[in-house]
Amino acid sequence: MVSMPSQVVDVAWHEFILFTRGYRQFCTRGLGRFLDHTPAEHMATPVSAQQGLRRTWLHACRFEGIDPNKPDRLPMLFALDALLQIPDGFRYVLDCSGVMNAPGVPAYCASDIGCGGACAADGMGDCSHGHGDGASDGGSGGDGGSSCGGGCGGGGD
Repeated sequence: MVSMPSQVVDVAWHEFILFTRGYRQFCTRGLGRFLDHTPAEHMATPVSAQQGLRRTWLHACRFEGIDPNKPDRLPMLFALDALLQIPDGFRYVLDCSGVMNAPGVPAYCASDIGCGGACAADGMGDCSHGHGDGASDGGSGGDGGSSCGGGCGGGGD
């Protein structure tokens, strides 16, 4: 299970899912199997979405040649909403000393994604640099104080 860190991609993906025949063909050809969709509000726990976000972070970083534990930039999927200035989009920052990237617009600390706590229990490695500042709210249905947060976008896909 992966989670979607981009609101704009999540909206587009939901539209794509409605065209079931094309979506099924895309999944088979591009992914080798059908990809089920589980909205964040229907996941077993908020940690499930957070673990999915961590997997997405690891895959996106590796795909773009970014060290997931010491990123020098955000992967495109995590930067897209801010780049496109999506009003209700998710915004991520690497510098976690501030949790706002514009007045009144919360930003999620990308370096805290999956670090520590239950998120590291997925066996996908750990982070030795976690900030654990609790600034992340975990996105939709988040737990409000976890350093595992980062904003979970639209849910598990």
